[in-house]
Amino acid sequence: MKNIKDITVGDLVTRDLCGVPMPLKVTAVTDERIICGPWEFDRATGAEIDEDLGWGPDGTGSFIVPSNP
Repeated sequence: MKNIKDITVGDLVTRDLCGVPMPLKVTAVTDERIICGPWEFDRATGAEIDEDLGWGPDGTGSFIVPSNP
């Protein structure tokens, strides 16, 4: 399984939203973020970033992990 920092465009990840898994495909990667369509995640921790909800690496309700191939 890949490390979160090794995720690249096209990889599959699993979003964990309060214990509910949601498969997502990575559509873009920056130095600081992993983007899966409308969702953005911290590249170091996998925490969802949502400014409207105040989510980020220091507190979030969702995170991603690499999916098994």
